[in-house]
Amino acid sequence: MIKNIITLFLLLSVCGAFAEELEIFEMEPIEVVGERQKYSGVEITREDMEKTGVQDLRQALNRVPGITISEGNARGESSFNIRGFDSSYIPVIVDGISITSPFNGRGDSSGLLIGDMESITVQKGYSSMLMGANGMGGAVLLTASKPKKTFEFYLKDAVELDDTFSLSVNNFTASAGSKLDTFYFKTTFQHRDTGHTRLPDAYTPMQGSVQNKGERLFSDREDSKTTVIAGTTPADGLDIWAAYIYETSDRGMNPPEAGPLYSLWGWDNWEHQSISLHSDYKNSKWDIAFLAFYDTYINSLSTYSSFMHIRYGRPNKITEYDEYAAGGRLNAGYNINKQHILRAAFSFRQDDHWSYRKDLINQDDIHVRENKISLGLEYEYKPLEKLRFIASGGFDSLLPDSYWSRPNAFAEYMGISSYQVNERDRWLLAAQAGVFYEFVKHHELRLTYARRNQFPTMNDRYSTRLSDSMPNPNLKPEVADHIEFGYKGAFLYKLALDAAVYYSRIDDKMAVIRVPDPFATIHSVDFVTNMDAVSFYGLELSSTLFLSKYLNMGGNLSLCDYSVDDSIASAKTVTYYPKFTLNGYIELLLWEEHISVMSVAEYRSERWIDIYEITSLDSYFLLHLYLAFNITDNFKINMSVSNVLDELYELRQNYPMPGRTYTLGASAKF
Repeated sequence: MIKNIITLFLLLSVCGAFAEELEIFEMEPIEVVGERQKYSGVEITREDMEKTGVQDLRQALNRVPGITISEGNARGESSFNIRGFDSSYIPVIVDGISITSPFNGRGDSSGLLIGDMESITVQKGYSSMLMGANGMGGAVLLTASKPKKTFEFYLKDAVELDDTFSLSVNNFTASAGSKLDTFYFKTTFQHRDTGHTRLPDAYTPMQGSVQNKGERLFSDREDSKTTVIAGTTPADGLDIWAAYIYETSDRGMNPPEAGPLYSLWGWDNWEHQSISLHSDYKNSKWDIAFLAFYDTYINSLSTYSSFMHIRYGRPNKITEYDEYAAGGRLNAGYNINKQHILRAAFSFRQDDHWSYRKDLINQDDIHVRENKISLGLEYEYKPLEKLRFIASGGFDSLLPDSYWSRPNAFAEYMGISSYQVNERDRWLLAAQAGVFYEFVKHHELRLTYARRNQFPTMNDRYSTRLSDSMPNPNLKPEVADHIEFGYKGAFLYKLALDAAVYYSRIDDKMAVIRVPDPFATIHSVDFVTNMDAVSFYGLELSSTLFLSKYLNMGGNLSLCDYSVDDSIASAKTVTYYPKFTLNGYIELLLWEEHISVMSVAEYRSERWIDIYEITSLDSYFLLHLYLAFNITDNFKINMSVSNVLDELYELRQNYPMPGRTYTLGASAKF
């Protein structure tokens, strides 16, 4: 019944424009292509973020078609995948800098606060080859906000209450900036203090579970982020700026599985710092950009055998991690004439990972340093004003610098020295092409093909995963082919549509198999190898219907499927991958647009949690309400109710998500 209601809701949003003649008003163009190529993708603007009060990247990506959110695991992190490619294949790039972990290529998207971001662009499959290595599944590009006025100030505070009206979360954001003739400056401070989250009333503890009804165990958390940008525009077309970001997270103990078997992991500290220098020069012929950066990541992980060990502060393992990434990029674009444009980019990045065991071992665990060099070339040809051909090619290289580890029994068994791994240099070629044709004003067709690849991460090659996995430093890169046919257009300034059908295939896909433990044959351990091939394909449709100046509605759906073409473990499924997702909204503007009321619905179909089609997670339907009072142009009050129906649902098995939540916030902008 619920599926039918939601499907009807979306069909009404798509077809309603043709029901009757309505007042026509001006709408922003569907897409504007500037001097620097804007690739196909989904853009989330600052206005979009503020409408629903999203605070972090996980919340911002949740309703983008083709994206599946995953939250809850032993590490307590939130991640995502795009069309079947998980976040280790999708670099998260802030102003040209990939901010994912050098060791595992991932990040915690729920910990990435975005109050300092101007926009987020999601690219799927076909993505820019000028951004460096490892973008096999696409990219998520974030652009930091710069000041636009002589003086600007923004202040927002929002509190969340659980279903018993107990204070659970406080979100605070403050920013100030100034843009003068040749100088600008902006700083943003964000702080989120999560005291707890509460489970839906329908939650019933499992036998043997440590999780009771009510508050989620160990759900307290504190995240902070400070961003400083200072720049100068000394000449026409020239922009030079420096940026500094400091992020900390006090995560404490991760919420354990709400089942009879559970892990007890805690993060004693987590810290990320980034300093970067940027320059951008544009004129009628040239577009040149330069970037240099240095990022550090420091955190420590503790694991415990029981709650008694937590009570007495006796972890069975403490590991400290110290990582850095440093490098730069030079981009250049040259407009030969109105028909021909050349672009190129050269990137260098050094990743360094070091871990230290502080428990009974008290010694270095592993130290790896690697270099990546990338070259991307792009040619754009416009035989007609509305027709563009874009072809890209280039290479990525992985150049091992040094490797050291403490004595490792698994490594010795495989014939690898305990202290040194001699890897060969690796070089990968990639290419892609696209055709974009605006056959009628505001109606564009696109056809793209991309052949992309990905180096296995340090974690893939070297991690023993708490002594339950044999390392495999000889893992091969994975290779993916993407094909997409899409349409983007607007009808009568009333209806905006974006549709795509796609097919992607991954070869040499990494798979985890169980093999006998060479030192205790009655046990088995994990072993990562390149043996699988998987295909993903589907349909995505987004629509926005502007019924009048005061009423609009829209939604998006994803119909996706896959085939496991080859599997060494005889896998039948891709885990945690819903084949049907649907999002819809209705927004009503009242009292001369001073009051905004919006209802948002989301649906996810059931998902398999194992590769053999044995157990699945139930589908779920969520409803959210948002109310905004625009008191003046500078002052706003927001109210919302998330998970209105107090739905009990999980994104990963045995990790129930929060129940009904109330939010009250106020913001001032000058």
